[in-house]
Amino acid sequence: MPSRAPFPATAWTRVLAAQADTPESRDALEEICKAYWPAIYTYLRALGCAREEARDFTQDFLADFISRGYLHKVARERGRLRSYIMQSVRNHLSNERRDAARKKRGGGQTIVSMDEMEHFDVPAAPERADSWFDRRWAWSVLRRSMDRMAAHFEERGRAPLFEALKAGLANPEKMKPYAELGAALGMTEGHVKLEIHRARKRLADELRSEVAATLETGGDVETELRYLLSVLGETT
Repeated sequence: MPSRAPFPATAWTRVLAAQADTPESRDALEEICKAYWPAIYTYLRALGCAREEARDFTQDFLADFISRGYLHKVARERGRLRSYIMQSVRNHLSNERRDAARKKRGGGQTIVSMDEMEHFDVPAAPERADSWFDRRWAWSVLRRSMDRMAAHFEERGRAPLFEALKAGLANPEKMKPYAELGAALGMTEGHVKLEIHRARKRLADELRSEVAATLETGGDVETELRYLLSVLGETT
C-alpha cells in the first residue's frame, strides 16, 4: 500500500498525545502548524492586524500551541479542530492586546516558513473574518489531499498523468477535453475517462480522510466536507 502523510489519520489523536510532551507529539503539532498557518494568518489579517503584526501573532500562536499553551482541557469530543483553533486564535489575540507588558511577540521563534504570506493576504474585514478562516482551512484540506494524490501518482511512476489531470480534479471546469488529454498522454479517450474517474474517487477518499481526522469522534464527515467545499467555491 502506498505511504501516506501521517496527519490525516491522527490529527486529534496527536493533538491529545501532545499533552505527553514527546518528540513524536511535537512533530505532529508542527505538522498541524505547517498545514494550517495560512488560515490563522488570514484570520488575523481579516480581524484587522497589519501584515507584520499578523505574521508575528501567527508565529507566536503556533509557538504557544506547540508548547501546549492551548491544549488545556482539550478533548476530541469538544468538536471540530477547525473551530477549536479559530477560537484559540481569537482568544490569543485578545490576550496579547490586553497584556502590553508581554515579551516581544514570537520570542524570535520561527515555527513555520511563511514565504507564501503575500498569497494569503486579505483586507481587514472583521465581520467576514470567520468566513476567511474557514475558506483558508478548506484550501489547506484540499492542498494536503492533492499533495498525497501527487505522491501516490509519483510512486506509481505516473506523475505526468497527475500533472495533466490535477487542475481539473480541483476544479472540474478546468478539465481539458478527453481527446486533448489523450493525445498528450498517448491514451485513448476511453482510457483517459477511466483514469479521471479513478483519480476523482481517490481525491474524494483523501478529502474524507483529511476531514474525518479533524472532527470529534463520530463527527459528520460528509456535512463538514460539503461545507468546506462550498466555502472554497465562494467569491470574494
